[in-house]
Order: sequence, then C-alpha cells, then structure tokens
Amino acid sequence: MQKTVEDLRAEASSHEEALQGNNDEYQQLSFQIQETISPSVSQERASFSELVEKRAGVQRAVDLYLRLDKLNERKLSLEQDADETGSPSEIVVGIPDSVAHEFSLKVSRLLKAWDFPGDCLVHFDKETSDFVIDGKPRGSRGKGLRAITHAAVTISLLEFCQEHDLPHPGFIVLDSPLLAYFKPEGDDDALLRGANLKERFYEYLVTHHNSESQVIIIENQHPPDTFLDALNMTVFTGNPNEGRAGFL
Repeated sequence: MQKTVEDLRAEASSHEEALQGNNDEYQQLSFQIQETISPSVSQERASFSELVEKRAGVQRAVDLYLRLDKLNERKLSLEQDADETGSPSEIVVGIPDSVAHEFSLKVSRLLKAWDFPGDCLVHFDKETSDFVIDGKPRGSRGKGLRAITHAAVTISLLEFCQEHDLPHPGFIVLDSPLLAYFKPEGDDDALLRGANLKERFYEYLVTHHNSESQVIIIENQHPPDTFLDALNMTVFTGNPNEGRAGFL
C-alpha cells in the first residue's frame, strides 16, 4: 500500500512538471504569434475601415449625380410643356369661388345662430382676403364686432374641415371673443347692448362642440351661470396666495 502511494505521488509530480513545461511553451508560442500576427491584423483592420469610408463617399457622389440627372430630366420636361402651351402655367392662388361661397354661407348661419345684429349676409372678398358682412367689411367694424366675427370665422373653419374630412387639429383658441360686452368701441359695438348674443354664443358651443372638438376661450368675463356646469372654467386670480394666479 505504501509503495502504491509513493508511486502515485511520483507520477503526480511528473505530470505537474510536464504541465508546467507545456504552459511555459504555450506562453512562449502565444507571445511569438502576437508579435508576428497582431501588427498585420491591426494594419489590415485600419485598411478595411478606410476602404469602407471611401466606398461610402463614392456611393454618396453617385447618388448625387443620379439625383442631378433626374432633376435635369424634370427641368427639360417642364420646359417642353411650357413651349407646347406657349407660356408657363399660371399658379392659382386663393380660395375657389365655390368654396368661398359655401364657407360664407356657413359663417352666415353661425352668426344667425348667435343672434348677431343685422341680416348676416356674408361673402368673401378676394381682394382683401376677408369677409364682408351686410355690405360692410368685417375689418372696418368696431373692435368688439371684429372679435366676435373673427370667432365665427374660426369656428366655421373648424366645422367646415370636419364636415369635408379636411385636416384640422380639432381645437381652436379664442382670445376675448366677447370683447364688445365689457370694452365697447364705437356705435357698432353698441348694437350688442341688450342682445342675447353672449348666451347664444355659449349655448352653441356647448351644443355643437362638447365631444368631437375643443374650444379654448380666454375671456375677461365669466360665462352665464346657466352654462357653468357644462364648461371647464379656470379662473386666474392674479393673486399668488389665492387660487391660480395666472396662466404660467
């Protein structure tokens, strides 16, 4: 038994010496490989990266030339079309008459729904790019009536876009549309004294814009009490110690 243990220990010692020798040889060979191959690999890697960048630059140049060719072809085609027609096509700017008429009728119906003073006959003047109401340009009226008619046009545009599936964000912001009630200017604004336009204005918004759209109103006067439950109202107190002081 003792002899067997001694033989095993001698064999183990021999294997350890052989293993150490193999490790030393492995380390030496690995070092030689690194010295021989690594510089070449690094150089080839750098050369490859440089070639990739050059190829990308050449591809960009080719794309630019192709784009230039297409633009030249397009230019030539347009010039030929102009020669055939005798003169370049004129670009039509503005609102088509049919659209202007339909939109004017919508503004008219909205003003009537608000009980706006007058007959509410509306048409679009292409020269001034504004509306004429009852024969009087909208911009020539008092500040208060300009504000309420501006609100009518803005809301009509929202509804017109929705009815015709035209792009619109779905919300509008009106700044002091009822200005004539608390800061009248001239005889035009005086026409609203005693009128129920304010009530009809909020009644219309509550009825027609409570789900598919949003109307944000910045106003100095509170809405009528009868509509407070149907509105989301925020009061700016101007006092940092009471409620919400301001918008920001």
